[in-house]
Amino acid sequence: MKITTYKVFFITILIAMMSSCENYLDPGYDETLTKDDVFSSYVYSLNYARTIYSYLPTEAYNETFMTDETKHTDEASVYLIMNNGSWTSRTYVDSWTWSHYYAGIRRVHIFLDNVDKAMFLDPNTYKLTPNLNDTARKQLRAEARFLRAFYYFELLKRFGDPTINLGIPIVPEKILTINDTLDFARNKYDECVNYIVNDCDSAASVLPNRQVGSDYGKASKAAALALKSRLLLYAASPLANPSGDVGKWKLAANAAKKVLDLPTYKLIDKTTVSGDNMLSVFTKPNNDEVLFSSPVIQSNGFEAGNLPPSFGGGGQNNPTQDLVDAFETTIGYPITDSKSGYKPTDPYYRRDKRLGYFIALNGSQYGVAVAKETPASLAARTVDSYIGGKDGLNSSTSATKTGYYIRKFVDPTADITLNRTIATHFWVHFRYAEILLNYAEAMAEAYGVTTLPAGYTLSAYDALKSIRDRAGLTTPAYIKTLSQVDFIEKVRNERRVELCFEGHRFWDVRRWKQGETYFNSSIHGMKITKNGSSLTYEVFNVEDRVFDSKMYAMPIPYDEIQKSKLLIQNEGW
Repeated sequence: MKITTYKVFFITILIAMMSSCENYLDPGYDETLTKDDVFSSYVYSLNYARTIYSYLPTEAYNETFMTDETKHTDEASVYLIMNNGSWTSRTYVDSWTWSHYYAGIRRVHIFLDNVDKAMFLDPNTYKLTPNLNDTARKQLRAEARFLRAFYYFELLKRFGDPTINLGIPIVPEKILTINDTLDFARNKYDECVNYIVNDCDSAASVLPNRQVGSDYGKASKAAALALKSRLLLYAASPLANPSGDVGKWKLAANAAKKVLDLPTYKLIDKTTVSGDNMLSVFTKPNNDEVLFSSPVIQSNGFEAGNLPPSFGGGGQNNPTQDLVDAFETTIGYPITDSKSGYKPTDPYYRRDKRLGYFIALNGSQYGVAVAKETPASLAARTVDSYIGGKDGLNSSTSATKTGYYIRKFVDPTADITLNRTIATHFWVHFRYAEILLNYAEAMAEAYGVTTLPAGYTLSAYDALKSIRDRAGLTTPAYIKTLSQVDFIEKVRNERRVELCFEGHRFWDVRRWKQGETYFNSSIHGMKITKNGSSLTYEVFNVEDRVFDSKMYAMPIPYDEIQKSKLLIQNEGW
């Protein structure tokens, strides 16, 4: 199996902090130091607190290759078995996350058990100040609880099976040693949800709304509440809530509202995103839309892995026609609607601007336009994905397999040949647009399309419209009069479009319990044929995908089951 460039790019964010993290009993500090050495030192204590962050996911981008959003150009990639249904508890691509997140949880417990011994200096006077110590400890405890909640959520969404009310083991909140029992049964799914909610609430009650300056990147109240919003949305969705308990949807709506009520956060405005293909959301640190992200790095790795081959890139992410078809026309109708104005002979005409922001179509440009650009330089920046074009379908091993390349996240200033300019990147864990979509979905499920319960000022329709308005997409009057069921489908499609490639689709389809619909069918591409100055378009089958009902929950790693007497494997694995 080959290691893909995009994966290497994201791993470099935190690789220096990740040594020996897979052993649950690893204490997280140098073997030459004792625990007392670490927590009696101001520097070591802070460093230890920061290493807990190293277990955060550096990306969720790889999950897009296991959905109907995209295909990896490498036919020997690790995602092949995930898409053809041949994966097992031994070969699940993210099996490593089980031991990884439990190792992070252990470090949280070590820190919480010892933080009261640590002394923290006043950053201005470099003196020990009792009041400052109390404040610093309180803040660091809250950060640690948020991180524990995050790690448990990552475990629960993978390995929990809400259909039988089985979650993941909640381990004792103490420092475990080899003399302790290390074999734990799985808690109930609902117990896990409540535990994570409690950690989120505890952290949010202490942390500042937003972290700025030298504290940017640390956990904030916004991050804790955003995690709670995502968790409760999952817990209210059909997979975990087959009876449609409206009370769970109300909790999810209220959790999203708490995030939207925070000051300073908002959608980046329409003018900005239309001027830079929405790139500023993902490359401008501490922008108003990002609630929590990975550390900022300077790297051209993503561009090197994903630009088309004529640009020197690996062309790894090939978006599907299925995703392209989800983008409406500019007047706000799906392309399947006769009122949309969609033209099969000119399929990209007057489409939702985000289609061009996120996906490189035939004729799209990468790079930055210069004054008095020559025809030759413009041609060099233009994607030619038609048959026989320089980036055409199957024209090389790294050429597109679908007729498309990714544009989202790609910095046009990156020089991947000589590295004279370096891209800025960070992985967005939570952003304001996601919370608006969480809110729209939960409000629609709980209260309907336009109803405003007491204490609420934003309806499901209002939240959806704000996302569409920012994209420059018309919201026709008919949307406001849709039935509850049809409106929810509209929200789901909006989520598919706005959040594409951000690691949501893999889990959204599962929580909606629609895996058989979307993941157990073929994915498609677009074959473009050029004849003189005219182009013809033909949709074709790229590959068949397989989804089985057992795949709603990931298999607990085979080795973990073998060494445990209490762990119960998920059904079918």
